[in-house]
Amino acid sequence: MLYYDEYGNEENPTILLLHGAGALDTFCGQYCFSDRYHLVVPHLPGAGMSAARIYEPEKTVEELFALIDALHKEKIGVIGHSLGGQIAVMLVSGRPASFHFAVFLSAWVDPRPKTIRIYCSLAGLSARSLHLKGLVRLQARYWGYTTEQAETMAAYSRQITAQVYRSFFTQTLDLSRLPAYQAVRIPMLAVCGSREVRDMKTSLTLLAQNPNCQTMILKGAGHDFPMRNAGQLDPILERFISECL
Repeated sequence: MLYYDEYGNEENPTILLLHGAGALDTFCGQYCFSDRYHLVVPHLPGAGMSAARIYEPEKTVEELFALIDALHKEKIGVIGHSLGGQIAVMLVSGRPASFHFAVFLSAWVDPRPKTIRIYCSLAGLSARSLHLKGLVRLQARYWGYTTEQAETMAAYSRQITAQVYRSFFTQTLDLSRLPAYQAVRIPMLAVCGSREVRDMKTSLTLLAQNPNCQTMILKGAGHDFPMRNAGQLDPILERFISECL
C-alpha cells in the first residue's frame, strides 16, 4: 500500500488529495481544510517516500483503490492536481460509486506526441536540477511551503531520476481512451489557470464533455495555482465541496 500523510480528524468526511508530479505538498494551501475534513495525501510515484518509483498508472490506481478500501468509508471526495488530476479522472471512471465528488486541477488529458517528445527530451536536465538542494528549496519557498516541507522536498527530490521524470509524460492520460469517464454521474469540477498552456485549456474542454463536470478558468493563474493562488481557489473548493456533502 502507498505511504500516506493524514491531516484532521478521521471521523470527518474524507478527501483524498492527489499531488502533482514531484510535489508532495502541492496542497499546502488547502491543508487548512483539515479543521472540517479528514485529508489523506498519498505519496505518489516521483514524490515523498515513493520518489524513486517510476509512474505506472494502472499500478498506482490499484494501490489507491486498496488505500481507499482500507479507510473504511462508504464514500470519499478526491481532488487532484496535474498528474494527480489525471489519476483522479481514472479513479472516478473506474469506481464512481466510491466518491462523493471529484475535482480535477490542471489535469492534462490530451497528450500530443510532439509535446511529449519535448518534455521527455528535457528529462535528464530536469532531473539533475531536482538534485540541487538549494534550487529545490527556493522553488518550495516560492510555492509557500513551510521550512519543513521545503526540506522534505529537497531530500526526496534527489531520488527522482530521468527515468522517473520521463514517466510522468510518457504515461499521460489520453481521455479519448477512457470511455468510462463519459458515464460518470457524480459531481465534478475541472479548473485550470488562464496563464496555462493551450493543451491544458483543451483538456478542460474535453473534461466538460461529461455534463456532470463543471469547468472554470482562474484569471491570472499559472499551473501552480493550488499553491500560488490558494486565496482564489480555496473559496471555490469550499463552496463546491459543501454542495456535494
